[in-house]
Amino acid sequence: MQTGAFVLAEAFAEDPLMTYFWPRPGLRQHALPAFWESRIASRAETGMVDAACDADGDIVSVALWEPPGIISSIAKPFTLFRALKGSLPRALAASRQIEDVRPDTPHLYLAAVGTHPNCRRQGFASSLIEQRLAGSTEPCFLISNSRAACPFFERFGFKRHGELSLDHGPIVYPMLLSR
Repeated sequence: MQTGAFVLAEAFAEDPLMTYFWPRPGLRQHALPAFWESRIASRAETGMVDAACDADGDIVSVALWEPPGIISSIAKPFTLFRALKGSLPRALAASRQIEDVRPDTPHLYLAAVGTHPNCRRQGFASSLIEQRLAGSTEPCFLISNSRAACPFFERFGFKRHGELSLDHGPIVYPMLLSR
């Protein structure tokens, strides 16, 4: 059975933000499972972790959330250090820039959502997002790591709020769903 960390590692293997943190593919492939395992553990303590399974019961999609008023650490500190090594300063700087564009008012935060590449376009991520949004009356915020992913989030009512150019890195797209 696949773990949520494995699913997110596969889903984000070529993501612009992940390639910024780990430019070398071999290092990225090795680091991503531990990175995502730590992020899931961090959200499980103070946030919410949603998973969708296929007909065989395998996890194929995962969404990490923070409820209004809660800001979780990017990941468990020791695991983050171990996974990022030399990229830690870059990742922490990017994390600070992202935190700086989050709304000041209480909001639900979609920290990550990903589906295993073999299971995309089957509605798994959409169902996770729809279920969580249906149970919330608060605005919802996310950062899209690529322009190509923005239309997916726009289907749920998210609107882009400019662009954020990370220091010597990719451009990411803050998106807000107002309620």
